[in-house]
Amino acid sequence: MQGKVLVVDDEEVIRDVCSQILENEGYEVVTAASGMEALRLVSSGDEHFDVVVTDIMMPDMSGLELLEVIRRTSLDINPVVITGLGTFEMATQSDRLGAKEFVVKPFTPDELSEAVRKAVGPHPVRPV
Repeated sequence: MQGKVLVVDDEEVIRDVCSQILENEGYEVVTAASGMEALRLVSSGDEHFDVVVTDIMMPDMSGLELLEVIRRTSLDINPVVITGLGTFEMATQSDRLGAKEFVVKPFTPDELSEAVRKAVGPHPVRPV
């Protein structure tokens, strides 16, 4: 297994496509339909994620708000941001929140895989 990835997007089709791409690359994938659902998964302590792939624009809690909370509570999760609005400001803000990669929709399977591969690094760390 390459690592464990949490994919967060309010659009089911995006979650499904991301899951399929990453599972084909050997990652274990868990999905969440909202930032709040993602926070429940991260904060429950039941699962350890190497990477969180999150959309920026979501109702209720944006991906950037999600990253702010994750950064305060789970420093060992590497974020990758996906967005249809690839502005310089969003990329800069994502970078400040620790995003390892910034991927603009529509993306290719190779672009997503490469972003997650870079975020995971050579060897994912698993808690003992």
